[in-house]
Amino acid sequence: MVVLGGGLLIVAVFSARRDEGGVFPARALCVVGMSFAVVGVFFVSVATDVLGMVLGMVGYFLGARLLGTLVIILSVATLLIGLLVGPVTLPGSYDQPTNGTERPSSGQ
Repeated sequence: MVVLGGGLLIVAVFSARRDEGGVFPARALCVVGMSFAVVGVFFVSVATDVLGMVLGMVGYFLGARLLGTLVIILSVATLLIGLLVGPVTLPGSYDQPTNGTERPSSGQ
């Protein structure tokens, strides 16, 4: 929430100083996408990173070229980091996806 609120505040301040053809919505979408990328670092969730990439692409096509590219690259990086670090930090979550639904072995 801090990243989202601070980012939107910064975008609002800089957009008010010089309006470049109304790119505030594009920058706001990129800030929301960047907050999803930051969340993706702390949680092993592909959905948050993919949503960050999508919002970065929408922001890019709406006019925030540099910020959109940065959000896309950051989302891809956090996705890869989360998928590489996730199995180490959360043991068992990747090893036993059917935990609790396993049938008892017939040898008992």
